[in-house]
Amino acid sequence: MKTFISSLIVFALLSLPYPLLAQYTAVVGTYAKHILTVDLDVLEYQINLKNDGTFTFSYYSKLKNRRPTEDHKEGQGTWVLEKNIITFTNSTSATETPQNRLDFSETQARWIAPSPRNTSAIVKPQQLLFLSSKVNWLPRLVLEKT
Repeated sequence: MKTFISSLIVFALLSLPYPLLAQYTAVVGTYAKHILTVDLDVLEYQINLKNDGTFTFSYYSKLKNRRPTEDHKEGQGTWVLEKNIITFTNSTSATETPQNRLDFSETQARWIAPSPRNTSAIVKPQQLLFLSSKVNWLPRLVLEKT
């Protein structure tokens, strides 16, 4: 009887995180946005959210009227999902970041998933809407899951 109760307790403890893991696996993936202007300027944003709670972010721009014309910045660290809000943290401290590294401390994004009750023929992709960040151009940026 004692082994049955202990087995039941272990099973209960192991099954608790599964609903949370289901939401995590839905969020995991690559989100991107590619902008090509009439003047052939290029802006590319991409973030990869991994199963282990880490992320990599890449920003690339090629603008004709700016010196230098090309710019490439990256960010990496960890992410945590609470309800539909993703909170990002840096893998290094702000004082150790090189020039091309973005500071993702205090960055939050909303994960937007299409409603399961939607019966229309239009398929909306999952999105990340950045809400706040120390990176001044990141808030209000919307990336779609690829």
